[in-house]
Amino acid sequence: MSKLVVRLVILVVATAAGVWMLGSTLPPRIEALPDSSGDHQHATGGPDHRHRHGHQAPTGPERDHELGVQLSAHHAATSKRALVVMDHLAAAGASWLRVDVGWATLQPDGPGPFAGWYTDLLDDVLARAHRLGLKVILALWQTPAWASTSGSPYAPPTHDSDFAEAIGTAAQRWGDDVDAWEVWNEPNFDAFFEGADPATYTRLLCAAYPAVKHYDQSPVLLGGLMYNDDDWLREAYEAGAKDCFDGVATHPYVGPSNAPPDTPAVGAKWRLTATPAVRDVMKEYGDARKQIWITELGWSSGPDSKGNPWDIPVSPQTQAKFLRQAVELVRTRYPYVGPIIWYRDVDGRSRSYQDGFGLFHPDLTPKPALGAFEAAVRGRGTRRAGRS
Repeated sequence: MSKLVVRLVILVVATAAGVWMLGSTLPPRIEALPDSSGDHQHATGGPDHRHRHGHQAPTGPERDHELGVQLSAHHAATSKRALVVMDHLAAAGASWLRVDVGWATLQPDGPGPFAGWYTDLLDDVLARAHRLGLKVILALWQTPAWASTSGSPYAPPTHDSDFAEAIGTAAQRWGDDVDAWEVWNEPNFDAFFEGADPATYTRLLCAAYPAVKHYDQSPVLLGGLMYNDDDWLREAYEAGAKDCFDGVATHPYVGPSNAPPDTPAVGAKWRLTATPAVRDVMKEYGDARKQIWITELGWSSGPDSKGNPWDIPVSPQTQAKFLRQAVELVRTRYPYVGPIIWYRDVDGRSRSYQDGFGLFHPDLTPKPALGAFEAAVRGRGTRRAGRS
């Protein structure tokens, strides 16, 4: 065996071990993370990407143009599977994709050009989204080891300017194919943003906002917040966030996790029906003109449960029913909510709660939830007029 082959084998084994370790330590429920496995990384990047214009979703009188799906199929070394999944999502009537991107994967070794294999993958995904008429929310998060004192991907960067430079470079490269930018993922959750401090996050957000706007006028979203966390949002406003975002992104998962969408809030932030509490904070600070974006929402069809009330699956049929009910609830009660993103596209391959949120089985055969999503797309007429 040649020395080159030996080195390649060692690289593949080490990468696989790293991915397994990452997956084994993820917090409950959310496991969608950028995957740095596979190809070696070569430096490219910059504004030389092929720019495209005229990006528009298909039209139709009954179509809900603000429904979409979280893409997880791009968490791989190549774009092959993601492109197939995107074709299925477009055929189902999706208008939006949420694509989470790892800053740590874009710049693993230091500031400068983005990793070539990863930008190639994202180029492919964004190009296919454009051809399919799918709008894209790009969520950038996860700190490279070099950019924080602890080295954790969930630590706030030591210098906000490093993140701002990265998201600005992303906007310069992909601005024509991205329709909204989400700054971090669940920054009010300590496991995803260490300390979960609103003031720390606000500084990051306010550094990122002008960096994006320098290249792209698409909306910049605060969040997405885990649950309808009105108290945390109020603290972010107090820290000066108001002028640093164009919409508030939330992830209003319902707890316990097998409860229906219309479960009364009764003061609990972990309910879809607590959406008005977020709206009230926005109105309190003079932001009634801004929309709430639901950038993650879903129920898992399991199959397993370990007794944790946050990890109780529902049947595939109930998952489908809750999807349709959730969209109808939002469209009839909360006209100030814009896009709704279902979490997620495809079930994972493990038999776990976290891997049961998809519209498709791992072999891409449809689950009942896919039919419910298609029906929800056709149910645009349930939205009431007016914004309260």
